[in-house]
Amino acid sequence: MTEWPPVDTIVLTHVQTLTSQTDYSILPDYKQELLEKPASKADNMHMLLNLNRNICKVVTGVTVGIRSIDERTLVYFADSPKHLLEAYIESSKCIDRAGGFAIQGLGGLLIRKVEGDYNNVVGFLATSFFNLLNLLVDEDPDFLDI
Repeated sequence: MTEWPPVDTIVLTHVQTLTSQTDYSILPDYKQELLEKPASKADNMHMLLNLNRNICKVVTGVTVGIRSIDERTLVYFADSPKHLLEAYIESSKCIDRAGGFAIQGLGGLLIRKVEGDYNNVVGFLATSFFNLLNLLVDEDPDFLDI
């Protein structure tokens, strides 16, 4: 039986949206952080306050055989009042999520917009993965035979 491919997702803070006209001297000098699952409710609040009114990048990678793909999605957070963040944390819908949030359900209230694959943020880069499988089958029609 074939095992599901290993998948890894990371959340990066302080993403800069850049264009060819961006003057790099005016960009804020933020240190980008890698957000894992929060260790506590206090840690979760720190993460959400850091993300509030900001942008994070969700990067998911998967490898099948010798082929790897990754999907990168920008998540724009709304300007949420602290009491909304506290209520979200108390709901326990986010404590086991990288970055301390889940975009689906209640967490959607914290999000202003998404640039890229919504499913990548939910947890799996489905479209990219199935495109990879199609490519692998095109290269070797017996690829999916068990």
